[in-house]
Amino acid sequence: MTDRPVRLDRPVTDLPGVGPALAGRLADGLDIATVRDLLTHYPRGYQDAGDVVDIAEVRAGEPATLIGEVLDWQTRRVPPKGARKRPLDLAEARVRQASGNVFGVTFFNQRWRASQLAPGTVAAFSGQVKRFRDRLQLASPDVQVLGQVTSGADAAAAAEQLRHQRLLSVYRATDGLASLKINQLIDDALAGLPPIEDWLPERLLDELDLVDLDAAVRGIHQPPDHATRQAARDRLVFDELFSLQLGLQWRRRRLEAATMGLDNGPVTGGLADGLLLALPFAPTGAQTRAMTQIGEDLAGPRPMHRLLQGDVGSGKTVVAAWAMLCAVDRGRQAALMVPTEVLADQHHRTLSDLLAPLGVNVLDGIRVELLTSSTTTSERRRILGELLSGQVDLIVGTHALLEEGVRFADLGVVVVDEQHRFGVSQRVKLKDKAAATVAGDPTGPDVLVMTATPIPRSLALTLYGDLDVTVLDELPPGREPITTQLITPDQAHRRSKLEDFIRTEVAAGRRAYVVCPFVEESAALPGRGAVEEHARLRDEVFPELQVALVHGRLSARDKDAAMAAFRAGEAQVLVSTTVIEVGVDVPEATIMVIEDAERFGISQLHQLRGRVGRGGGRSFCVLFAGWSSALNDDALERLTAVATTTDGFELADVDLAIRGEGQLFGKAQSGLPDLKLARVQDDLAVVQTTRTLARQLLDDDPDLEHPGNATLRTEVLRRYEGGLDAFAALETG
Repeated sequence: MTDRPVRLDRPVTDLPGVGPALAGRLADGLDIATVRDLLTHYPRGYQDAGDVVDIAEVRAGEPATLIGEVLDWQTRRVPPKGARKRPLDLAEARVRQASGNVFGVTFFNQRWRASQLAPGTVAAFSGQVKRFRDRLQLASPDVQVLGQVTSGADAAAAAEQLRHQRLLSVYRATDGLASLKINQLIDDALAGLPPIEDWLPERLLDELDLVDLDAAVRGIHQPPDHATRQAARDRLVFDELFSLQLGLQWRRRRLEAATMGLDNGPVTGGLADGLLLALPFAPTGAQTRAMTQIGEDLAGPRPMHRLLQGDVGSGKTVVAAWAMLCAVDRGRQAALMVPTEVLADQHHRTLSDLLAPLGVNVLDGIRVELLTSSTTTSERRRILGELLSGQVDLIVGTHALLEEGVRFADLGVVVVDEQHRFGVSQRVKLKDKAAATVAGDPTGPDVLVMTATPIPRSLALTLYGDLDVTVLDELPPGREPITTQLITPDQAHRRSKLEDFIRTEVAAGRRAYVVCPFVEESAALPGRGAVEEHARLRDEVFPELQVALVHGRLSARDKDAAMAAFRAGEAQVLVSTTVIEVGVDVPEATIMVIEDAERFGISQLHQLRGRVGRGGGRSFCVLFAGWSSALNDDALERLTAVATTTDGFELADVDLAIRGEGQLFGKAQSGLPDLKLARVQDDLAVVQTTRTLARQLLDDDPDLEHPGNATLRTEVLRRYEGGLDAFAALETG
């Protein structure tokens, strides 16, 4: 053990036995550079030593946990028998324990286990022991991988660890760095670490019945029992969520204190009212509630910061158009920023159609313009001049809106669609263009961010702790649920029936999308490429039809031409990559075919499905699961979930349960701390508690300046990358 105390912010090379090579593996494989990083690499599970036995001590029919080294595998196929109509794939391994005794493990239809648990893998197997041909074995046991013999882990080492500690922490490992080795490094770090100073005041610990930080850090890694482990997790989960909520709420208050709102409140009898009167349908209850909430924000003393989320087809565009017209009614301008040219073109077309009854781009009518990188130089010059002079009321654009030459006369409302596609700094640039037009007056526009990807309530409260959240949870009348079918590799014969059905639909005046995961096929990523699939459908399957092609490598002109042909019905089938994932609106499209659907996430599949069914009547989505190498259990769970429900919020919950939070904010939200232990679905009560507590704390001490809150302030600034000053300069999103 080292002679000097271990310090949290020192490099891991301060620990005994950690040289440059091991430090490099920790950094490259697990993103661990400091002792703090190591101690926040929390266990992904625990092996209970009280249940670990030797196979010689177990009787058939009893549950047991057995630790051992995988020796070898045999895989075979068992033909159908009796009521079982399909063959079974059996994967069987021999596992040797520290005592030298050997037992068997068997998995059904899980051939991938042989690669997951290659010979030399040390693992704990938990399940019911059965006797088969005079040998004891575990069938389909739960598995915890502990390491590899080649990395210094073996069954004897695992057993030795368990003799000293009842609960063995199991860590996410990496090549050449087994869970047991990480366990040893953490033991060394904790042995040399002085008591950790707590950042939560004692009054909070008492009020919330939380253990102190030092006990929590030691208890999460070296718990003597489950009660200690749970108390440690409760404290560390609270820390993650409280520091996150405290920073988000603190930032929002600093932003609001720095700017005054513009009065963009609804005007009776104005254009916003005219839009609602001109709609061919009554707004849903959810849309009406959303407009009431947004209207209050627009008239409020501080700039609006609101998230509008809704499922596919829930009517977000109407609500956003109403909010932008509220600004126009007050003599101001509005901007709608979107991530792609295809989506910008679609929004411009939709807004122009939606506002047509009010008069668009006619004398004394509403001026609506489109600005993208494809806008010609002469058109761009005209639009920029009219934007600066105030002649343009609404502008739709991509990142082109952020360019230096784009200036507004009086920008009142900013709408950002598909907000997760933009970085925080990009949203700031657009907002700053409004501040620059009101010289010396610290005002800011109202900001509405939208997402068509439904977010579970638990995640929305966490991810957008500083945004007011409005949910559109109703679909307009007339939209029928889309019939979705999953076709697996053993049902390939159904493809020809689908192609016949597409011909029938086209003959009735309808259209079909075919979406592929890649532009072109490649050996590195096997799957259907859009280019090859387009050629196959055009030449072999539908020679009598017009088949168009859209993908990201095409020029803007070619993409526009293909979309225009499909929209007009000149092309009846459109082969595409995910460039049509959001925003594309062709009411006549009734069939969505997704090739190699296992290559897509749940939200992508749901968004793609939402491209059909927009014109009323029945629509269909077919998920082809084509490449078995990517078709694992998780993929099948995703595809089955999409095939069995069209509720985007239910799917978002399933997605969160399958994938976990991961890095919640990604690069688009850089600066915000990750959640390593907290799971927002399981810890929703803590999310709500910390959200309320953060607000109450900042009501009493808006800048955390009271002496009793000094450690809170220091910890929040430490956790937010770049400190809160850099963080607070970024716009909410």
